[in-house]
Amino acid sequence: MRSRVTLLAAFLAASSIAAAQDWRGGRARVDGTVKNEKGEPIPGCKVMMRWGRSTHGGPDLTTDAKGQFAIFGLAGGPWDVDFDAAGYATKKIGVSLQEGGRNPSLEVQLEPQAQAQAPAAPAGQPQILVGGKKISKETAEAIEEGNAAMTAKNWAAARQSYLKASAELPDNAALLQRIAAAYLGEGNSKEALAYARQAADKNPSDPAAWWMIAQLELQQGNLEAGRAALDKVPADKIADPQPYMNIGILLINKRQPAQAESAFDKAIAIKPDAWDGYYYRGLCRLQLKKNGEAKADLQKARELNPDGPEVKEIDDLLKTLS
Repeated sequence: MRSRVTLLAAFLAASSIAAAQDWRGGRARVDGTVKNEKGEPIPGCKVMMRWGRSTHGGPDLTTDAKGQFAIFGLAGGPWDVDFDAAGYATKKIGVSLQEGGRNPSLEVQLEPQAQAQAPAAPAGQPQILVGGKKISKETAEAIEEGNAAMTAKNWAAARQSYLKASAELPDNAALLQRIAAAYLGEGNSKEALAYARQAADKNPSDPAAWWMIAQLELQQGNLEAGRAALDKVPADKIADPQPYMNIGILLINKRQPAQAESAFDKAIAIKPDAWDGYYYRGLCRLQLKKNGEAKADLQKARELNPDGPEVKEIDDLLKTLS
C-alpha cells in the first residue's frame, strides 16, 4: 500500500494538469496574435487573462506592434481570456492550458465596434479549448469534476468523470495520464499501466507517464520494461530514489550484484539520508567481496535507522566483518 500511495503522490505532483494553488508559478505557456477582420494586426489590444480556479486572478497583457502577445509561468487548467481594443468589440474566449507541453497559439479576430453592435445573431457560448480542440461544456464540466474528485481522493468518481470526458478527447495525453492516476488510486495497476502507456504514446516527450510506467513495471518485476521507461525520464526530473531501489533489488535477485550496486549508488545520490539504500548496497558489496565498503554501508544504515527491525540482522552482518 505504501509504495502505491507514494507512487500516486509523485505522479500527481508531476502531472501536467494537476491543479495549482495560484495562477502563478506553473509551467504553462501561451501566445497568440490579435487581428482585425482584414487580417491586420491590432497593436495595443489589452489581453486580460483570468484563471478559472481558486483566486481567479491573472495577468493583463498588451499586444505589441505586430498584434502579438506571449506569457509563460502560468498554472494549467481553464482560463477566461478577454480581448479589448479601442474601436473593436470585446471578445471573450475560454481556453484550457496544459503544463509541460506546448499549447496552440491563439489566433483571435476582433470585429469593428459598429458591426459587432448590429443585431445579427445572439452571442454564443465562449469557446472552450483543450489542446487546441474545441470541446463541449459537458466535457469541460466532466474534467473539472474529475479534478475535484482527485483532490478529494475519490478515485472512482474521478475515473468516471475523466472517462466521460475522454469520449470527446480520446487522444489527449494529459487526460489519459489523469485516468491512469485515478486507476492507480483505486489499486488497479493493470488499467493504470495501460492508460499510462496510451498517454506516453500520445506525448512521448512528457516524463510523467514514463515515470508511472517505470514504477509499475518495476513493481511487477519487469526489469527491462521498467528500465526502458525510466531511461525516457530526464535525470534532473527524478527526485524519488524508489525506481533505482526496485532495479537494484531485482538485480540482486538475478544475482547481478555489480549492476545492483550501481543502481543503489543512484538511489543514494538522490536521497542520501535514507537507510535502505546503504543497507542493500552493503549486501551487494558483501557479495562482491568489498568488505570494507560493505561494513561502512551497513554502519551507515544502522546509524540512519537505529530502531528498525533490520538492526539485528545488520549487527549480525557487522560481527562477521569485525
